Amino acid sequence: GICHLRHEDFGEGGSSLKAMNLQDRLKLGTSTEVSSLKAVPTLVTGATGKVGCHLVTALLERGADVALLTRDPKSARSLWRGQRLDIHSADLTDPSTLVGRLDGIELVLHLASYSPPPQAPNLYQAASHWPVTAEGTRNLVDAALAAGIRRFVYLSSVKVMGAAIGKGPVDEATPPAPDTLYGRAKLAAERSVLTAGEAGMQVCVLRSPMIYGLTGTGNIARMIDAVARNRFPPWPKIHNRRSSLHVQDLIAAALLAATHPRAWGCTYLVTDGKGYSTRWLYERIRLALGKPVPGWAVPYWVLATAACGATWLETGFHRRMPFNHEALRKLTEDAWFSSDRIRTELGFTPRHNLAEEIPRMVKEYLDGTR
Repeated sequence: GICHLRHEDFGEGGSSLKAMNLQDRLKLGTSTEVSSLKAVPTLVTGATGKVGCHLVTALLERGADVALLTRDPKSARSLWRGQRLDIHSADLTDPSTLVGRLDGIELVLHLASYSPPPQAPNLYQAASHWPVTAEGTRNLVDAALAAGIRRFVYLSSVKVMGAAIGKGPVDEATPPAPDTLYGRAKLAAERSVLTAGEAGMQVCVLRSPMIYGLTGTGNIARMIDAVARNRFPPWPKIHNRRSSLHVQDLIAAALLAATHPRAWGCTYLVTDGKGYSTRWLYERIRLALGKPVPGWAVPYWVLATAACGATWLETGFHRRMPFNHEALRKLTEDAWFSSDRIRTELGFTPRHNLAEEIPRMVKEYLDGTR
């Protein structure tokens, strides 16, 4: 499997296993076998988010002792009814709420960040990204250091790389150049985590691109809906390349980073290894829907004019439009990244790609609309 996570039955040694620290557990594995997370006290932030839900489920399946840090304990309890979870109320922007919350924890998996309302304009420029994502991560790292946390994995974003990255695939050697407040906040958060690594904590940062496989949500799911409703125009043959990653592969990478000694102090880009053009996605979705691919395409200048008009309306009405300049840039420019480093150093191998996933997502969409 991707992580080679083992589920050994330690029998009467189970109690002694729980008493072992994480570094001792890691010695149980080999260079090609990642040790189990069974009974490891693990704290997750951002657990109620789209990715966080999958991560918590994966940890529970592997027998980890899971604790959640959330501003909304009621929502968290409703997601995992009947599960053994320690749910703590805390706000990353308020350091006083973190006091004592990390006691007894060995591993932190940090996903929490600011999520603007869906209709808010300029999603990536929202002012709250900085206090929640940048300062909140620093507060969490400080609390983790004070509590003696051994391992800390931060799930970041390729947005730290910025948009002007040139032709890819880009790797970790490319200097980050974020061009949004969201990207700058993520980069500041990364630096807080890596600085804690210099202080002795075993840390790892993962940068992920667009995530798919989120059961009806996400950019590709929205594109499927738009194509199905004939609200997505015949796309021009622009050969851009954008990276993506299935949510289960992101979870596998996170658990691998949490248990592989070579990950300590490293930053990894994680993708499914492919580069997809918008035109390719458009054609695959239409075919999966049983629709023919049109023999014509909307000229780029028409799309650009529409995007400029929508962006102007956003400014005037303070409401996000479904198609604007930011959306056009995403759909026409490159955001192509290499995940060779995590593959060669940690043995990460993605199990999913969009060529196989789009038909499944389209079927899921059609089943939900019947």
